[in-house]
Amino acid sequence: MNYGHLIKRPFEIVARRPYLWLLGFLAGGATVNNFSSSGTGYTQSSTYSGPSWAAVQNTWNGNWEWIVGILAFLLVVCIAMFILGCIATGGIIHAAVEHDAGRDCRLGTAWRLGYASGWRIAGLRLLTFLLALVPGMLVGTLVVAAVVAAINSSVAALGFGLFAVVALLISVAFWLVLGIAFELAQRIVVLEGGDVAASLSAGFRMVRSHLKEVGLGWLLLMVLCIVIGIAVAVIAVAGAIPAVAIGLGGWAIGGTTGAVVAGSVGAVFFFGVLGAAAGAYSAYSSVYWTLLFTSVRALPAPAAHGAVVRAA
Repeated sequence: MNYGHLIKRPFEIVARRPYLWLLGFLAGGATVNNFSSSGTGYTQSSTYSGPSWAAVQNTWNGNWEWIVGILAFLLVVCIAMFILGCIATGGIIHAAVEHDAGRDCRLGTAWRLGYASGWRIAGLRLLTFLLALVPGMLVGTLVVAAVVAAINSSVAALGFGLFAVVALLISVAFWLVLGIAFELAQRIVVLEGGDVAASLSAGFRMVRSHLKEVGLGWLLLMVLCIVIGIAVAVIAVAGAIPAVAIGLGGWAIGGTTGAVVAGSVGAVFFFGVLGAAAGAYSAYSSVYWTLLFTSVRALPAPAAHGAVVRAA
């Protein structure tokens, strides 16, 4: 394993081909979702208990068409992004292999190749999500049990709490291995035509049989993530400065109307810069995983435990 080449080669492939940024943006945007379960950020007073049921009903009765329409629109957008992301994932994996071999590949070709494996990628993502959900439900159940047990017995609550901590640690380790196996399984689906469940199982076997190579490759990518995150933060600040300047210039020339118009232009510029940076990083990460996968696949299979190696 040449890890220096593994780090450098994806950059050489991605830097000169912006169409991979688009595929990377779509592939990454379909799987990166942040759900926040934190509090609302304010302290409740003793006289306020939230909106009444009558107020909620009045809001619904007066605006239900808009509410349903917005929810339906968001659902359609999420489904469309999921489907596009599954196709883009297969496309960028195929493109990485073609470019690494010195062959030409274009957006249309990559998209057609990704379309062939899109539904199996979708099934793999859904299966991985369900597997990741099981440990989370177990930990949540233990936490709820600890809270309920605290009403009657502190000893029982402590026991459930300890079980919850142990289950959380095991779950984190499982999620880590599942995430790596998922990345490998996507390549098996796309490049080798594997089935959904069989590909994920093969991904776990690859992690187990080549733990050193895969683990070190993952650690290097994590270090790169930190470095690239710092670079993206710098880019965000650099992009925010002209965006704010455009908005202030519009306000100075046209008042509130000018600020709205110029601010919209500045916002499009700012989010365009961030979108391009995010797409480029997602493309780099995908190409990196693909080259790591092909490198590990090229390694000889490890000898079975206890097997006798014949002398030459």
